[in-house]
Formats: sequence, C-alpha cells, structure tokens
Amino acid sequence: MDFLYTLVILLYLGVAGLLVYLVLVQEPKQGAGDLMGASADLFSARGITGGLYRLTILLGVIFVALALLIGLWPR
Repeated sequence: MDFLYTLVILLYLGVAGLLVYLVLVQEPKQGAGDLMGASADLFSARGITGGLYRLTILLGVIFVALALLIGLWPR
C-alpha cells in the first residue's frame, strides 16, 4: 500500500511540474480589454495555443483529482 501511495505522490508531482511548465510556455493575451474583463474570446483559443490551453485544463483537472485522492487516502 505504501508503494501505491508513493507512486500517486510521484505522479502528482509530475503533473504539477508539467502544469507549471505549460502555464509558463503559453503566450499572454494582448490588449487592454483583458485587464477589465472585456475579453470575449476567452475560450476560443485555436491552433497550437488552443492545444496547449486544452492540455493545461486537462492537467489541471488531473491535478485536482490527484489532490483529492491524496487528501482522502487513509494512512
């Protein structure tokens, strides 16, 4: 059981590292309207940027799921 817990922790750390990398690699959106929340195309990313955006969302969901799993894991 300790081996599986360690494996989940290592997976969690790997996902966290990839998530940080993907967030830092993405290009920031341009324009002053973004500062005021007036961006109408928040979820309309396309091309490679759209793929990175979707992968970032997927890794975020996996990160939260692993965090809940680790938090609820009986020791």
